[in-house]
Amino acid sequence: MKTPKKPSKEQPLPTQDESRRTNVLMEQMLSKFDAFGEALSAVREDVNSMKPELHAVKEDVAVLKVAARSHTDAIRANTDAIRTNTEEIRSLKGIVQGHTEAIQAVQTDFKKYSERLEVVEAKLA
Repeated sequence: MKTPKKPSKEQPLPTQDESRRTNVLMEQMLSKFDAFGEALSAVREDVNSMKPELHAVKEDVAVLKVAARSHTDAIRANTDAIRTNTEEIRSLKGIVQGHTEAIQAVQTDFKKYSERLEVVEAKLA
């Protein structure tokens, strides 16, 4: 029995047409890589020029967040104070109404006393 021939490890050399196509393809790829590299460099420059502005915007946003939290806390405190004041006003309104009724009763009593006094003075005169 014969042993089969081992395939040759050497690849056949490309033809001249294949070599030309490969060279053209390589040149096209290199040209596109160059264009890509230039575009990437421009993007890198743009990003680097934006970094300081972005940093400033981040700082501004941080300041605004602190201010918003502070204002929110102040609004909550004012809302609580308004609720407390509203309750106190309602309470005082009831007290004032009670005093008003008492004053009206005293005025009625004074009117009666004044009328009696006039009667007594008329009898004494």
